[in-house]
Amino acid sequence: MADIAMTKVEEQKNHRLIFRVRVRAAAGQMDFPISVQDQGSSASNETAALRSTLGFAEELAASVRLRLGRA
Repeated sequence: MADIAMTKVEEQKNHRLIFRVRVRAAAGQMDFPISVQDQGSSASNETAALRSTLGFAEELAASVRLRLGRA
């Protein structure tokens, strides 16, 4: 199972937050930024970042499947 760590790295003037997402899995490690709208609390912001990360992972999985010819 993968381990996910998130760190808020930037607050922008337009009320967007940038999180650094680090995923460690048996196959390796991946770091990438996720941008979310400020939800007003740390817990809500982390939930929004996790949801965005999940959406990204789902899109990535779909693209990989298509590339491998297993849609």
